[in-house]
Amino acid sequence: MKVKILIILSLILLLLTFPLNTYATEDDDTCSCYDYHKISLHYPPIQDDNIRALQLELKILGFYQGELNSLYDWDTYLAVKRFQYANNLDSNGIVDKDFWISLNKYFNNQTSTTEDEIMPPPGEVSILVDTTNKTLTVYSDGSKYHTFKVAVGKWSSRSPVGEWRIIQKLDMWDGSAFGDKWMKLNVPWGNYGIHGTDKPSSIGYNASHGCIRMYNNDVNILYSWVKIGTRVKVVGQRDPIEIESPLKYGDKGKDVLLLQETLRKHGLNAGYTDARFGKETKEAMKELKYIYGLEDDLIADENTLYILNLK
Repeated sequence: MKVKILIILSLILLLLTFPLNTYATEDDDTCSCYDYHKISLHYPPIQDDNIRALQLELKILGFYQGELNSLYDWDTYLAVKRFQYANNLDSNGIVDKDFWISLNKYFNNQTSTTEDEIMPPPGEVSILVDTTNKTLTVYSDGSKYHTFKVAVGKWSSRSPVGEWRIIQKLDMWDGSAFGDKWMKLNVPWGNYGIHGTDKPSSIGYNASHGCIRMYNNDVNILYSWVKIGTRVKVVGQRDPIEIESPLKYGDKGKDVLLLQETLRKHGLNAGYTDARFGKETKEAMKELKYIYGLEDDLIADENTLYILNLK
C-alpha cells in the first residue's frame, strides 16, 4: 500500500514539474504573435524592442518627443506618465497589461477605420494580401472594394504566398486589445491567420511571424465581412522552393504549391495554388501526361518535373 502511495505521489510531482510546451504547432488554433511585457524605470535603463514600439506609438500620439532608442529612460517614463494622466490611469510610470490595453485602444482609435466609415461589401467577398506593399484588399464579386494597411511576416518568417481559404474564426481575447479576432488560413505547413495586434505601430512593416496583422478596429470590420471558406490570396516574395522527390495525389506542401504554379504557367488548370495535390491538380497532371505520351500514372515523376523545368 505504501509503495502504491509513493508511486502516485511521484507521478503527481513529475506532472507538476514537467515543462509544458508553449510553442505553436500546426494544430494550434491560435497564433504566437501576441506578447506584452511589464516595464518600469530602472538604472541602468532597460533596453528592448518592445520599448521602441512603445516610444513610437507614444510619439505618433504626441506624448513622446525623444529619440526611438529602445531605452526605458527618464523621457520615456515621463511620456508614459503623461499618457496615463490623459487617460485616467494610475500615473505610476509602469507599463503593465492595463497600460498596453489602454494605449492600443487609443492608438487604434486614432489610426484605423471605424465601422461607421464603411458599409459591408454587397457581393461575395474575397481577399488579396500584398506582402510587398503591406496591404489587404477586400474584393466584392471580383471588384476592389476596400484596402486596409497590414503588417506581414519578417524576412526570416515570410507570410505564406499562395491561394488559401479561411477555415476558422475566433474572437481571441474578446474585450481586450490583445489580438482581437482570429481567421485561420488552410496553409498545410504552419499555423497562419489574419488577426489583430497588440503592437499597432507594426502595421505597415515586415514584423510578424508570418501572420497578417491588422489594427484591431480594422480586423473587427473584416471579421464581420468574411465567412468560413472565404478565399484569401497572398502575393509577394517567398523563399526558394525545390522539389526533391516525386509527387502524387494526396500530397501537400510547398513542393506541391510550386508544381501547381508551374502547371498553371504551362496552360494547365491545376486549381487553386493551395499546396494540396487534389482533384484539379490530378486532372492537370493527366492532361500533361497525355500531351507528352507519358504513362498515365498521375505522378509528378522525374520525367514530368524535367518537362516542367523543375529538375
